[in-house]
Amino acid sequence: MDNLHHKSAVIDHVWLYSRYFGNQLAYLKEIEENGSASLVYLLNLLENIHKTYVDDYESNFQSVVKATFETGLLTQIEYEFLNNKINGIRKLRNIFAHANLSQFSFQFENDETIYPLTENDNCQLLYSKISDIIFNIILKIAIAPLNIDLTVNTDAAIKNLKYKIVTLTPEDILLDKGIDPLTLSDWGALTSSEKYRHAENVSNVNVLAHIFSAIANEQKNT
Repeated sequence: MDNLHHKSAVIDHVWLYSRYFGNQLAYLKEIEENGSASLVYLLNLLENIHKTYVDDYESNFQSVVKATFETGLLTQIEYEFLNNKINGIRKLRNIFAHANLSQFSFQFENDETIYPLTENDNCQLLYSKISDIIFNIILKIAIAPLNIDLTVNTDAAIKNLKYKIVTLTPEDILLDKGIDPLTLSDWGALTSSEKYRHAENVSNVNVLAHIFSAIANEQKNT
């Protein structure tokens, strides 16, 4: 875990700072099967502990993270990880709070696979990649006012986490599933939201073709 503190240890220390935050971090273990809920809940806790630390409950995520950074608590790498508007936690938080989730996927470096954020398994994967880092940043904030001799440094883990957020059009999604949108009548008459919804709901023709081909080959060999 790149020398990060284990989540159970984080919870124990955070509980000394705030029973509420400690209990809420512990609760995340109970909902990890729901990937998107876990991400939303974790990002909400992250934002709220920043607001508590700088005593500002009126400003947005971007502003309170910047205020925390300006106190000297966060490293430059941690600040960029949290507040980068292209691929940072700030971007993820805004996607889940305000955007059409069907538009967005993520991708890891040296991996051509695109992971749509509408898929639970993909959200679980993303949670598994970022949650240890965020837990430790929350720990760093929680122990700041306490007399606890504990070092928290997430820089190495952040450097090793190489991912980017990808925006897809409805047509991109259809083509990835083996469907040419030009063959769909009245496709152009649909609203953007309708296009994304239908593109998300349609079956993947490429996967089905692979399955049927495998069945056919199996039948030939029997």
